[in-house]
Amino acid sequence: MKVGTRTIGDGEPAFVLAEVASAHQGEAVQALDLASNARNAGAEGVKFQLFRSQRLVPPNASNRAVFDRIELSTDDWGRVLTAARSLGIPVFADVFDRESLAIGEEHGVAAYKIHSTDMENSEFIRAVAATGKPVLLSTGGSSLATVDHALSECRSEGAGDVMLLHGVQNFPTEAADSNLRFIETLKRTFGVPVGFLDHVDGGSPMALALPALAVAFGANLVEKHTTLDRSAQGFDYESSLEKTQFASMVELIRQAEASFGEAHWQQSDGAERYHRMMRRAVLSRVDLKQGVPLMRDHLAFLRHEEGVSPDEAGALIGRKPSSDIAAWTPLTEDLFD
Repeated sequence: MKVGTRTIGDGEPAFVLAEVASAHQGEAVQALDLASNARNAGAEGVKFQLFRSQRLVPPNASNRAVFDRIELSTDDWGRVLTAARSLGIPVFADVFDRESLAIGEEHGVAAYKIHSTDMENSEFIRAVAATGKPVLLSTGGSSLATVDHALSECRSEGAGDVMLLHGVQNFPTEAADSNLRFIETLKRTFGVPVGFLDHVDGGSPMALALPALAVAFGANLVEKHTTLDRSAQGFDYESSLEKTQFASMVELIRQAEASFGEAHWQQSDGAERYHRMMRRAVLSRVDLKQGVPLMRDHLAFLRHEEGVSPDEAGALIGRKPSSDIAAWTPLTEDLFD
């Protein structure tokens, strides 16, 4: 799939997407600070969650007050999305309702994500796909049949750029629940790019390592939460990284990619140089006299850059040196008649 000028898929570097979610704590300024920090830390895209509380939970829901508190106004979202686009990286959006989708469309969102809780909301999936923008489908908790149906709904509206996202959010998710092998299953089953949603504890070593592991297992995109200050323990801090940690995660991903190499045999310069320096070669163990046939006990197999290999020693046995050869000389074909 393609987002902006960036192609995402096999054969391309993994796309690193910073997830702001509700880490802005309901403040537009913080949302922009998070986007700027993410871009400076190496993120290639930034994603916000656009929702209207009244379209998400009922008025008497126990968490309604929380959603009301962190909901940004339409005007705030306009300012945030416009400013985020000026950072020079694509802006993605989780959208949860038609009003939020309209805000995204008005302000140039580059790609949309369908949250895992909307994977059985076909009418809404079709509405998002009908924008013509790339669509990311979050598969967490969905059966393969549900995923297949959601993909079909996207394609029914002509959506060509579709990606699946593997991963769940458990505030935080245990590393053992990551099931990275399933990335390849999704790719093989549906034939589309697959990304990884990483939600392990942001304070654990795995928060930096797991994204690189996911890329090694075939993830074409890694989504990682970001926050300004983990110690504040605000909304969505559990799996979030601060700017410095985020940059370290990106660097680990890029180093991991550089280590993958090719599926076919390939001799690196370093490996060739090491072999040349450390290989065993055939050397003369004693002084060899011109015209005296070479015998097996005249030889030593020692590390040396020159000389034939031990496997080639048999071809020299019985041959006569064309001139005197000092002890510990690497032996080559041209030294013999």
